[in-house]
Amino acid sequence: MPHKIKGYGWVPDLPDGRDLLYGAPVVALGELPSKVDLRSQCPPVYDQGQLGSCTANAIGAALEFDQMHQKRQVFTPSRLFIYYNERAMEGTVASDSGAQIRDGVKCVAKQGSCREEKWPYEIEAFARKPPAACYAEGQKNQAIQYLRVGQSLSQMKGCLAEGFPFVFGFTVYESFESAAVAKNGHAGMPKAKESVLGGHAVLAVGYDEKNQWFIVRNSWGEKWGMNGYFTLPYPYLLQSSLSADFWTIRQVESEASSATRKGKRASAKKR
Repeated sequence: MPHKIKGYGWVPDLPDGRDLLYGAPVVALGELPSKVDLRSQCPPVYDQGQLGSCTANAIGAALEFDQMHQKRQVFTPSRLFIYYNERAMEGTVASDSGAQIRDGVKCVAKQGSCREEKWPYEIEAFARKPPAACYAEGQKNQAIQYLRVGQSLSQMKGCLAEGFPFVFGFTVYESFESAAVAKNGHAGMPKAKESVLGGHAVLAVGYDEKNQWFIVRNSWGEKWGMNGYFTLPYPYLLQSSLSADFWTIRQVESEASSATRKGKRASAKKR
């Protein structure tokens, strides 16, 4: 069955020259594999439901991936916590307005994320501020390294070949909601007369040189596409009119490192 969503939630980032850029190692670029597929290293696919929280879902998946990659205690980040805080930064908490990916990444760097068990994904509460206990827990689970990935095939493939996914946003055309894509997970380039439905944030987790496509994690549940994943042709991500705002989160703080960092700060203040 085709998947219809009430509102898409990716808002393109505003230009900011302060963004730290990712640079794929020269060695990695010279030895890129013909295929990378990180799906087996990803947590179960989320389902955002009828809420424009795709940025929070994509960023949350990147955070949980890093927890697994770092072999630390794994938990599902509270997507509603992330979605509230990125909209708080943008002054839109009262509405299901979507958000910029950069703001979402900055929020998980500053406020971190609590566990979804502490602030559950109950979409009717999307405009409610999480309690103080959620923010206290979030301080122990912050993203401490995040970088913007350049819109070039070599940098995107280099990022994935290093073993890290990246979040990005793309313009959705009506064919993406078709029954065919919902069944087989293969999205193509938009046709000339297709209508634009909105912007959607997702997580790239691989590529295939033979088929010339990226493997992408969606947030519409595991019954959609290829168990929640789909493919997009290389040109879709390389055209700035179709895709933008590529971000990779490289390190998530653990409770132990949080305690060490706070101890160093306290010691420095006493000097």
